Amino acid sequence: MPNVRSLFQHTLSPSLRSYRAWPLALMLIVALAVCLAAPAAAAVTDANGAATGTVTLSVVGDAQRGTLLPATQVELRNGDTAYSVLERTLPGKVKSSGSGETLYVSSIDGLSELDLGPKSGWMYEVGGLYPAGSASMYRLKPGDSVVWRYTLDLGADVGAPNSGSGGNAGVKPDGGDGSSPSYKADVAALRKLLLAKPAAGLSEWEAFALGRSGGGVPDAYLAELAAQVKAAGGAYRKATDLERIVLAVRAAGADPRAFAGYDLVAAVYNHAKLTLQGANGPIFALLALDSGGYDVPVGAVWTRAKLVDWLLALQNADGSFPLAAGEAGNADITAMALAALAPYANAAEGGAAGAGAAVQGGNSSAAVAAAIGRAVAYLSSVQLTDGGFKLERDENSETAAQVVIGLTAAGRDPAGADFVKAGGGLLEALLAYRTAEGGFAHTPGGASDAIATEQAMLALVAYDRYADGAPGLYRIAAERFADERQIAGWASDAVHQAYTAKLLSGTSASPLRFEPKRGITRAEFAALLVRLAGDRLSAAQGPGFAGMTGEVSFADVQPSAWYYGAVMQAARAGIVNGVSATAFKPGDPITREQMAVMIGRAFGLSESQSGTAWRDASSIRAASLPYVNAVANKGILLGAAGVFDPSGTVTREMAAVTALRLKNLNLASSK
Repeated sequence: MPNVRSLFQHTLSPSLRSYRAWPLALMLIVALAVCLAAPAAAAVTDANGAATGTVTLSVVGDAQRGTLLPATQVELRNGDTAYSVLERTLPGKVKSSGSGETLYVSSIDGLSELDLGPKSGWMYEVGGLYPAGSASMYRLKPGDSVVWRYTLDLGADVGAPNSGSGGNAGVKPDGGDGSSPSYKADVAALRKLLLAKPAAGLSEWEAFALGRSGGGVPDAYLAELAAQVKAAGGAYRKATDLERIVLAVRAAGADPRAFAGYDLVAAVYNHAKLTLQGANGPIFALLALDSGGYDVPVGAVWTRAKLVDWLLALQNADGSFPLAAGEAGNADITAMALAALAPYANAAEGGAAGAGAAVQGGNSSAAVAAAIGRAVAYLSSVQLTDGGFKLERDENSETAAQVVIGLTAAGRDPAGADFVKAGGGLLEALLAYRTAEGGFAHTPGGASDAIATEQAMLALVAYDRYADGAPGLYRIAAERFADERQIAGWASDAVHQAYTAKLLSGTSASPLRFEPKRGITRAEFAALLVRLAGDRLSAAQGPGFAGMTGEVSFADVQPSAWYYGAVMQAARAGIVNGVSATAFKPGDPITREQMAVMIGRAFGLSESQSGTAWRDASSIRAASLPYVNAVANKGILLGAAGVFDPSGTVTREMAAVTALRLKNLNLASSK
């Protein structure tokens, strides 16, 4: 039986750049997640609430570049952080990703992470200490001394107390606090490795990995791929060639329904030889079709119903899936089938677009769920004692990677008890294939291999998305905004879902923009709450509302304004107040404290006097604290390391994430 590598085989570019993959300790420096930050003193303010005094800022590069910014006195502004003073002092010279507690500084004045080795990157020090959290969450006080340093050895060479003890964003990578491990730093290193290749030389799976890892795909790749599709006339004898292209195009932000002059999605569901490669064709047909929830006409050669039925009929009695009927199954095909069928196990509860129609045409979602359960049990039963997997006689990394992808697609934890054996777990077994060159080997102790590397990267991306509660590896939001690449990876799915659900609109139509980093205004958030709260606002006299009496009137909210109806409805329901008796200030950015109050009022959340012992509680108004506690207790609006930051601005992408949390909690229908 052919090795599964044949499905992913393609022309490889010259040898990969030599990088050693980042050890887990480096995640403490660069992973984009919340961690326990060192205490930061509140800024001193004058009677008007403005910060006073100065801080000292300096930036020290490597031995060759030397000091990039000598000690400089910087005026301290209200709300300043270790990041904001750096960005303001060196405009245009600081590159970062994420925001809030997930912000990470990757480059200063052209000196970037990994430029000088696998342990190199930026750290910040305040008063001789290296805080463990994001620099954008470390509030400064007058007299603070902030030093940004470039480390070559995880901080050991710049005086950090121990390897990985600080950085400019931090996380506990090993789950020692009960949380899931994070592999964002490993993925970032693999991204850099792939981007070192000529864009035109990237394979479809490498491009897919780049697109799904929270970053972009080089434009040159799509241009080269379009030329190849035109040369082929949009037709491919092997369906898997076509399906890979659909997934790569989708992940790169283009539309495979109109790519290089061809509808590649239609070419998939009308492919005359879809089963030429056995199970591979139907499996990746489902993954390609569901990647964008594409409509499939009833008269198509292959509808979703036919594909699901075909795969279910292929499953062996032991729960495995073979390449062809009558053969013994294996872990590779079983894991891939798991990923393809997963959305159809809960079609009735809102699975993949079109999934309901698929199972109505043949097997029920219950039948799919049962097949998935048998497949998961089979995979656990054939796992090796060291946590890895074999294909035929060879233990290999690609099989382990496919099992991670399949399990996460089905909502099963690869780090769970079922996949941790006496000699180790599945994720640890996969990481054991990492090589000194920065990639992954095919077999234990082997050399770095391009196919093994791309699949390992996909597996780590799939696991991080699973751990973060994000849509799965193959469920891709469309790139539709002109400023798409400004949207943080952690917020992308929420932004697109909120836009599709018409909870948030674009800020311009031609071209369509979202402005993810701009603070959401009071009017915008009032309109968002009205859309989310639904029927609750129609019963504004019911329990939980502080409904206003009499007519509401704000001089700065005119009937001609797009937000007039929403603001008036929210005001009458007691959700929002004006900043004065006659002014609403619709264009002012909303603060985190104001957002908490508005959410609590809109959804009738029980006011809570108890909750987190906020380190900045003195900055939260007494009347607002119960609402702050209520939204935090519900997991709607969280702080970082015990700091709520009540005066902090809420960006539009942050508001999208909050909106999705509210929508998923289904508070609109609660009493």
